[in-house]
Amino acid sequence: MKKFFIVTALLLLISCDNEDNNVPEIDNNNLTHAELDFELDEPDIILNELALGKLERNINSVLRQMFDNFPEPEERYWEFDYIENSDRISKMTFYLPHYSDCEKDVYQFSYNSKSLIDMVISTRTNLCLEFEVIKIYTFNYEPNGLLKSIYMDNDFFVEENYFGYYQNGKIKEIYSDHRNGGTEPGFGVQRFYYDSTFTNVIKVEHISSSNSRYTYQYFYDDSINPFKDVFIAASVFMPYIGPAYLSENNVIKVIEKNENNIYGNEFEYEYLFNYANINKLDSYSDKDETKVPYILYSINQ
Repeated sequence: MKKFFIVTALLLLISCDNEDNNVPEIDNNNLTHAELDFELDEPDIILNELALGKLERNINSVLRQMFDNFPEPEERYWEFDYIENSDRISKMTFYLPHYSDCEKDVYQFSYNSKSLIDMVISTRTNLCLEFEVIKIYTFNYEPNGLLKSIYMDNDFFVEENYFGYYQNGKIKEIYSDHRNGGTEPGFGVQRFYYDSTFTNVIKVEHISSSNSRYTYQYFYDDSINPFKDVFIAASVFMPYIGPAYLSENNVIKVIEKNENNIYGNEFEYEYLFNYANINKLDSYSDKDETKVPYILYSINQ
């Protein structure tokens, strides 16, 4: 799919006023944000599910372990802090535990007067190599309050995420681009298809900027998905399976198909969810424990 884009002067200028609000300064004056040259569908009902920043607050942390042929599993670890007496995230800290003495990435959430995400500031600090990387994710709204886009600004990169909607307010598609100063805009798209009640996403079409095409079919259990409404940007790695940020239940099976392959090869993945009680998720993992690598997510570890 070939799309043409208009590059517009939509730089996020970080001013002295922002410094007073503890917003770090980003020096990327040679980078501009790109807009699509076509309009995306807008809804009759505004839900803004991707701007809620909500997670069940009984989840304090998630540990992801990838068991393979090495003596110790590869690990990733997330910690969550919440606004008092709410399910809204105030801070998320991401660790690669084998670097835990050196590096962490802290995401600070701020909200507007409508309790929707206004900005997320990511500060990745490495004490051993003595460097710091800052990314600012700005949530942009239409005058009627609809979330239109999320921009990421960094000293060397920019990113855009644009949203199209079904009439009932559910996310229909996300156009995304990530590039440095020497690269022309090239948007990929994810298109979301739901079941008849719009409870869960049952299919996603993913088309990259180079026209590589994949489709994913999703199958669900009947239990509550605690990760719904947790989203920062399409590029941010989060501890969930599939489009969990849009679905009410948990993905227990994925069928991936490479549409570029003339043989139509499909790959199937199945997952098992375990609960401490009927409403409290304890862990989730690959269903086949003999699979290499075998991936296990543990809650509050």
